[in-house]
Amino acid sequence: MIDTLLLKAMSEHTPTKDVSVHIDTVFELYRLAGKMVPPSEQARLLSFLCMRIEIAGRLFCAYGTDGKRVTDRLLDPHWNEVALTVLFADFLQLCDVAGREHLAFKRLNAMFKLMDSMALQLGVSADLREPIEIRAQRFLDQYSASATPESVTQGGARTPSREQRTLPLTVLFWEGPIARAYLATLKSMGYRPQKIIHLISAVDLVSKKPVGRYLPAFLRQGYAQGRQKNSIHFWPSTLIRKEPALCEAVRLSVANTLGFSSEVLDNALSLTDLRTYCPNVEPLMVNSLADDRLYNHLAALPETTLLFTGGGIVPARYLQLAPLKFIHVHPGYLPDVRGADCVLWSQLIKGRTSASCFYMGQGIDDGDVIFPCYLPKVEVRFNSSAIPSKMLYRATYAFFDPWVRAYVLREAINATNGFENHKAFEQDESLSTTYHFMHEKIQKVSLDRIFIE
Repeated sequence: MIDTLLLKAMSEHTPTKDVSVHIDTVFELYRLAGKMVPPSEQARLLSFLCMRIEIAGRLFCAYGTDGKRVTDRLLDPHWNEVALTVLFADFLQLCDVAGREHLAFKRLNAMFKLMDSMALQLGVSADLREPIEIRAQRFLDQYSASATPESVTQGGARTPSREQRTLPLTVLFWEGPIARAYLATLKSMGYRPQKIIHLISAVDLVSKKPVGRYLPAFLRQGYAQGRQKNSIHFWPSTLIRKEPALCEAVRLSVANTLGFSSEVLDNALSLTDLRTYCPNVEPLMVNSLADDRLYNHLAALPETTLLFTGGGIVPARYLQLAPLKFIHVHPGYLPDVRGADCVLWSQLIKGRTSASCFYMGQGIDDGDVIFPCYLPKVEVRFNSSAIPSKMLYRATYAFFDPWVRAYVLREAINATNGFENHKAFEQDESLSTTYHFMHEKIQKVSLDRIFIE
């Protein structure tokens, strides 16, 4: 079947390679479809094309040495079908190889996204679409995650003393459920950070237009802070109002399985003043994490460790500031599970959620690992059949993902005596897989393993 599809997909005219670009997509697809590529190069090419589709949902005609597109020209419908056929052929091979299921999922993720993009053009021919849909559904129905054991941890919640200890940590606070979970967790452990740098967005998070630009400076900061808080917490507050039973089910599961008391969970949701957690709060209005105002502020800091809480990608120049170390908690076991949507990818591929506390490096989720952990298995007992997958996805990132991260932050602090006694280790690149945002059809499979009727 595949050979027939590949033969049909081949162009009647042999394309000529554009030597001015690093990757001529049409030429490489022609080589892949015609089986003209050596096995080692084939794996590299397929991984590259898969990654570009997973990130952008489509393919452009040419890419540079850095992997970024060097043209605005998209593939035409014919070559999109060639790409889809080539990915499908590789997907079928990966399905039959034990231990390669994670790569099969990446190919499937790319195929679903490319088919969505093609549907906006001429669609996908039935003789290609139907076998893909049938084989994909069989794979999803038959797939069984690996039985990854829970990590042996050393901590758990501790009873805070009346006088909170100062943790040698500066929190780079970006409003959101993750940052709130971190601060509530630190407080519950009897800690307060040395300092909180409160990043307030000077622009609207959606439109990117300046917020309150005509207000006096002393009013603008408070107005911008309120706008940012309302925007970021829109879905958590909406879910609590519209789906209270769902939110309570997630809350109960997090409390019982991950060991967070109702008091701690309520503390995070209360959105209380940051001075409750630390008397030393420095507000700073910025357009983004790349703002020179933030860079100059950080460059002036004495030697310290910063806890990153979100807000975008940390610019490389920040990581080159010698006195500073950036700590991040990634919701995936490093280096095995890197990238986006990893709270779902880990659940799907590894059979349980995971997270890692690490020092940030230059690459995606790169840097020396302080504490990686496979968490206790969290199952939310809730009949989700009447809830759209998109709402379950939002609930996962509003009420589950932040506490996965907070759990590992707590365990890392306990295991290292507040980051004072530890030895971080380098990541083994040969073990790494970088995942990208899940297509909704794969999201549903992962969410079904979290929300159990």
